[in-house]
Amino acid sequence: MVAVQTQYAASLPVAVAARLKKCRAGWDDAALQPGGSLIKSWSLRHTLHAHTRDDHALVVGSLGSHLHQDYIRFMQRRHTTSDIHKLEELVLAALQHGPMSRRELHERVPQLKSIDYVGWGMDVMGLAFRRRVCVVGRGATQMFCPLPEVEVEPSYGELLKRYLASFGPATVADFTFWTGLKAPLAKKAFSEASDDLVTVTVEGMKGVRYALANLVTEESSKNFGVRLLAKFDPLVLAHKDKSLFIPIEHKTKVFRKAGQVEAVVLMDGIASGTWRIDRNANRATFTVEPFRPFGKRETVQLRLEAERMAKAIGSKAAEVQFA
Repeated sequence: MVAVQTQYAASLPVAVAARLKKCRAGWDDAALQPGGSLIKSWSLRHTLHAHTRDDHALVVGSLGSHLHQDYIRFMQRRHTTSDIHKLEELVLAALQHGPMSRRELHERVPQLKSIDYVGWGMDVMGLAFRRRVCVVGRGATQMFCPLPEVEVEPSYGELLKRYLASFGPATVADFTFWTGLKAPLAKKAFSEASDDLVTVTVEGMKGVRYALANLVTEESSKNFGVRLLAKFDPLVLAHKDKSLFIPIEHKTKVFRKAGQVEAVVLMDGIASGTWRIDRNANRATFTVEPFRPFGKRETVQLRLEAERMAKAIGSKAAEVQFA
């Protein structure tokens, strides 16, 4: 997946469970601790994401300098009297004492109290783009944790191959949308990866798309079945042209006002509804809003998938109801 958006924290366990046959509930608690297998920090689209350590190095190592420049420009417009670079060094010095909550960090560095949009991470986001800060823990226990300074050379071609391995086939516009890269660097990525790429067309869609040559196979009649994708799922956010997975007439049911991206019911690779969940330790109730009538096979698969997902996120039973 390369990255899972975690501004909405529950997206992480759901996005991972949707892609596995079995998933142990609560695995992400250990993964998001200091030294854990995942790094949660700001990256793509200036938003909080979880990455494996290798993917974090690749993504932020390739995009971080551009994201940091954007951050500095934004902060200088909002806070013309602040020396942002000096402020970042003060934050790093404070975090050498160990992970801190936002309140504790602001007590150590009082200048942060005047920063706008701290709820969106603007107090530490610049350091995240320098691969120096991550977020550990969940919910009320979240803390900022320092990362060791390690130089990583940008690798645009590798980033493109990693992207296509997860989300191909895709257009140049899709890749630039996902990364935020300017045209010259996006062009460089395709040039660096050219030996590993093939061009493909998708029936019924305009334009040429790129895929990794070693992943292109003969057309298969295999049904992909039903998957319950998370809110802000990586697949839903990976393309500028959403029509590869989401019928145009239903796009506004997934992408809501105020930047909300709904959890999607994916049937045989196509978004066919949205879903929400109300859960406790004993039961998870999935409320599904279909885009079209579901057949008997699809309804049976949906209920089985809901049962599997409920167990993966820590509920003993599942119930499906339709809006």
